[in-house]
Amino acid sequence: MVTHPNASFSSEHIRFLSYIRCVGTGPKGNRHLTREEMQDAFELIVQRRVPDVAISAFLLGWRVQIESDEELSGCVDWLALQQTSVSKIGIEIGYPFDGKAKFFPIMLKAAQYLNDLTVHTTYDLPLGPKYGSTLNQFHTIPSNVILHNRSDLMPGLSALTTLRNDIGIRTAFNTLEKLNFLAPIALIGMHHAPYFDLYASLYAKHYQRLVIVQGHEGTPEILKKTKYKLVQNSEITTHHIDPEEFGIEPISAKEEMSLDAMQALMDHPDENLAKMIRLNAAFLGWSAGQYESIEKGYSFLDI
Repeated sequence: MVTHPNASFSSEHIRFLSYIRCVGTGPKGNRHLTREEMQDAFELIVQRRVPDVAISAFLLGWRVQIESDEELSGCVDWLALQQTSVSKIGIEIGYPFDGKAKFFPIMLKAAQYLNDLTVHTTYDLPLGPKYGSTLNQFHTIPSNVILHNRSDLMPGLSALTTLRNDIGIRTAFNTLEKLNFLAPIALIGMHHAPYFDLYASLYAKHYQRLVIVQGHEGTPEILKKTKYKLVQNSEITTHHIDPEEFGIEPISAKEEMSLDAMQALMDHPDENLAKMIRLNAAFLGWSAGQYESIEKGYSFLDI
């Protein structure tokens, strides 16, 4: 508890200072917030009911302390309650909001081969520190892909982009913002293996079927041998997909590319890349429950 707050501070500001103390006073004084405290803190942040300098202090302290699964879960559940326009059809692809820097969004290109599948995904302003190309900057988006502007879905969270860019480092928000509860099925990507279990605990309860992929650039995209997990009916199963088993050469995509270069690849793929797009389409269709297996989907999508 802050014992001598500034007399000009609002009651909400004073309450928020107590949360900063929990994450920002050092090893002896720090503690994790309860679920209820975290949801209150998150609401104050997203609704900008406390000063930006206080939000920055909290985000930095929270990141250094290392956020708990309970804290992250409280934030995700709060966000889910705000989203009331959930579609009853299709699949949502959870892309990171720092954009694409080393390859075009191949999963969106793949969606063109699944005309009867509605695909939802969300974009926002470029987010640092990567500042990659955002999904809306690519001009060949298939008609069955619905691009949602996060400023319409989650205006408070979207409005924090500038502040987060000013801070200049990744925060816990990078972990909890990829999905926006837009469909009954979700496909989400991530970088590091420990996030498999974390994303399952955060998001599975909000979807009928959840596929988590350790894909390229933290996306659910397949460019080489890739590990993924399926979460359905409270069960988690682990799988691998290897393009070479389909006669496709892996694509390294390690160097940064301009938007124009990525768009050119998207518009004019060579034979190997066309097969990789087909494989991603089969994976997307399987994730949405349209195919019994990726192999059958790939055989069906003989493009």
